[in-house]
Amino acid sequence: MFGFLNRFMILAVLCGLFQQSAGAADVLSIDNIAANAGDSDVFCFIRATHDSGIEGFAVGIQYNPIHLNLSEVDFQDTAVSGLLSGAEPDFAGISIDSVTGVLLAGVIFSYGDLSTPPATLPASPDDQNALMRLNFSVSSISLPATIPIQFVNGLGDPPIDSVLSSGGFSIIPTLVDGSLTINNLHRFYFGSIAATPGSLVTATLRYDHEDEIQGFQVAISYDNTILDLQIPASGADWYSGLFLDALFPGGPGVQGGIELFYPAFDPAVEPGVGLATFAAIFDFLPPFGGQVLPGGDGQSLLRLEFQTPADPTLLGTTTEIVLDDSYLLPSCPPSNPNCTSGQALNYVIFDGLSISPILENGIVEFLDAPGFLRGNSNGDSSIDLADALFVMNWLFVSGDQPACFDSADVNDDGGLDISDSIFLLNYLFVNGPIPGAPGPFNCGLDPSEDTLDCVLPSGC
Repeated sequence: MFGFLNRFMILAVLCGLFQQSAGAADVLSIDNIAANAGDSDVFCFIRATHDSGIEGFAVGIQYNPIHLNLSEVDFQDTAVSGLLSGAEPDFAGISIDSVTGVLLAGVIFSYGDLSTPPATLPASPDDQNALMRLNFSVSSISLPATIPIQFVNGLGDPPIDSVLSSGGFSIIPTLVDGSLTINNLHRFYFGSIAATPGSLVTATLRYDHEDEIQGFQVAISYDNTILDLQIPASGADWYSGLFLDALFPGGPGVQGGIELFYPAFDPAVEPGVGLATFAAIFDFLPPFGGQVLPGGDGQSLLRLEFQTPADPTLLGTTTEIVLDDSYLLPSCPPSNPNCTSGQALNYVIFDGLSISPILENGIVEFLDAPGFLRGNSNGDSSIDLADALFVMNWLFVSGDQPACFDSADVNDDGGLDISDSIFLLNYLFVNGPIPGAPGPFNCGLDPSEDTLDCVLPSGC
């Protein structure tokens, strides 16, 4: 019995020599990366810091095979490739199971021989060494999400643990998981808006996206002590003259127009807060023609106008127009306790599914200077053919002078001439470049240093 116990204790000590706990800098990590749905050649590196030189490593990694396909594992652009002068490791046992989303790998850089020791990556406790490169592709139907790429010990048969090998000893490192973020290709935003106390503030909601969509819902809150939302007479007035109107003309419910457009409001959803919501489905009524909003950047969806109080104490302050997901839809009258509202959320409808876009609130800044819409030379709050003609009439046939020279300087070159009218016509009719800041959508000030100025607000 004594001899058996002695042998057991000796074996336990020997086993302990071959597996050591991680030092302070012994870390295996996976990159956090980002890509778009449908992308291929998306590279993710396995990296390590280590207190001592290492001759190899083993990893077990799991990922979601519904979204990610691991097509290849190699050593390109790694410290291992540099160590071996571009040659492959002497041993690289790599197994990829695309069904379960499992990668198992065991790597020995170089066996060495009687005269040459095994190739060793020098200790690197502070700087990460890239050990291996994973090549992923992303499913073309994946929605925006963050997909974990994780170390998992005990995968495979026999089971594999993630370790570093140093001098024939296994070092158990700290494991830091990674991820692949499938980018959100949808963005709602207002931008910055300049205003003067007592003026009418125009805020235009714009949308960037790559995928065509079938509809959207927008929920906006605002400080109702500063901003008084003006309700137009017609539903079409929320988007008349904008990109949405050009694509779906004729107003809500008409053939070729937006077949369902439903605005709803609660001017005092809580003390000091107003709420406005808008729902749109482009193809809602038979015959179903498949109307969609194609991908694009800077698409103007909605125009909101707010009256501000003539309060000089507002000068130098800001207020936000918030794309807000925190309230219920104002579709149930308070007099009906049995009516249940849904959540007032911001989303777009893509392939029958709801996607939450990136939300960027509008910032209204009150300044002691008139704001303007670049291109709105006649001051009527809309950018159209009449503005180009207004400048031409002033220049050549003794027409009225623009009240805001900055607004008429459409190409923002610091002068007023025929080129400004041509620039505006190109923008309006032949997909030319958009007028410079503050642009044709939101009121603002001129960021350019020139001698032009505004006597009166133009379109604001």
